[in-house]
Amino acid sequence: MIRRALPQYLDDIMSIVHDAQLALRDLGIDQWQDGYPTRESIVEDIDNGVGYVAVKDDKIIGYAAIVLSGEPAYLQIADKWLYDNNYVVVHRLCTSITYRRKGTAIKLMQHAASISRDAGHRAFRIDTHRGNIRMLSMLEKLGFSYRGIVHYDSGERVAYELNLDLSNTL
Repeated sequence: MIRRALPQYLDDIMSIVHDAQLALRDLGIDQWQDGYPTRESIVEDIDNGVGYVAVKDDKIIGYAAIVLSGEPAYLQIADKWLYDNNYVVVHRLCTSITYRRKGTAIKLMQHAASISRDAGHRAFRIDTHRGNIRMLSMLEKLGFSYRGIVHYDSGERVAYELNLDLSNTL
């Protein structure tokens, strides 16, 4: 089950974030190794109503920020996007180490697609570190297409897009 994150979930979410930071470190990439996402960024997600948790047996097993208001960094490659600028973007996607590779991230992505469709948005955009092989594999499996490189203070990320009207996976 996917539901909105609440302040009382914060410690559980941060535990999952920590699991994800360790997994990324084990892949030898620097994504999320600078303390991001911070507790404050997760609180901001919750306050803004964009934080979502995956729950199984009353235990929080995954987290994602599902945003319909865009991503300013994506303007860097405005000419590379194939679909209009009404899109959903997922940030801070992570799962508990216990539930990794069990479909939790895909369930969060499916929820994001549902929110997007309900809002009348047909495009789904996301970015990740080029070394994040698990995320890249999932994006390929879901049918996302590479659109370009975006730059954040923490480094460059590869950006992907999916047309939800044409998707048979989300």
